Amino acid sequence: MSVAQIDVIIAVYNGAQFISEAIHTIQAQTWKDLRIIVADDGSADETVQMVKEMCATDDRIMVLERPHTGVAKTLNAALASSSAPYIAILDADDLWAPEKLEKQLQSLQNTGLSACFCMIREFETFNPAAGTPAHQARPQLFKGYAKTAFLAKREVFDTFGDFDENLPTGDFVEWYSRLLRANEPVVMLDEVLAYRRIHHHNTTSNTNKNDYLQILKAHLDEKRRAR
Repeated sequence: MSVAQIDVIIAVYNGAQFISEAIHTIQAQTWKDLRIIVADDGSADETVQMVKEMCATDDRIMVLERPHTGVAKTLNAALASSSAPYIAILDADDLWAPEKLEKQLQSLQNTGLSACFCMIREFETFNPAAGTPAHQARPQLFKGYAKTAFLAKREVFDTFGDFDENLPTGDFVEWYSRLLRANEPVVMLDEVLAYRRIHHHNTTSNTNKNDYLQILKAHLDEKRRAR
């Protein structure tokens, strides 16, 4: 298979409930010159089997099977196996608008910048039997400085490095803080092109807030030292 223009990475752990829908939202993109790298983080459910069945009907999909080591190591392994000049990342429970990649790629090519984000809308998928969720979808739109709203030239990882494998959570927050500290300009499209699913098992809704506070503190400390 020839090198695609965009490699889309999905890091997934026990994602059988939503993985097919996530892949379908990539297949539905108006930009077709892409590859889908599903990096499985040692799932114990039917995730890998489901993705392999989808591989049989779409040769753009590949599965990278790994032991359970956490999201940062899984993302980095997928980055190491990628070859496209552009990288996008989709969380295994989220969705995209059909024109997401095409509009972001056009923006990067028009501006010459290295990374592009878009607005996000949250939506809910709750199991009534699981009880009242701790977190519900926010009604307002928000700027998506997040993996699922991201497209970038792969060279940005050469410049700013891979994800920090020592962090249990907040891998993308820490990575993006490096761009902020370097005053790296990015594009933020004023359009909803990504949709974040809120459900009972969201990683970010269960994240220890201290992890994010530590990342923010490190960012502010470095900014002060640079003055």
